[in-house]
Amino acid sequence: MNLLYFKKQLNTFLTNTGISKNALAKTVNISQSQISNWSNYGLKRWTKNSKRLDDYIKKYNQDKLPIPVEIEQSLRHILAKNTEGEAEILSILEAINSLTDGKQ
Repeated sequence: MNLLYFKKQLNTFLTNTGISKNALAKTVNISQSQISNWSNYGLKRWTKNSKRLDDYIKKYNQDKLPIPVEIEQSLRHILAKNTEGEAEILSILEAINSLTDGKQ
């Protein structure tokens, strides 16, 4: 893990989610002062706490991945034409799944 990238990743996460440093600290069971230090100055070394926070951010980002606009528009178009478009939607989801297989 690039230590400078960690600071950028943390600050991007805080900005994008709107979560406070204090709330994040409580969520991942790390002191708020440590998260503030990482946010302001970055990491000096990789620790179990920084790994815990990194894992949390990665999992959060993976779980909250936005749907690409093209896919959302296609789904809306299918459903506008035919509210019984489950087969078409399933086909789209299977295609997306095939793109992500083996990348975890």
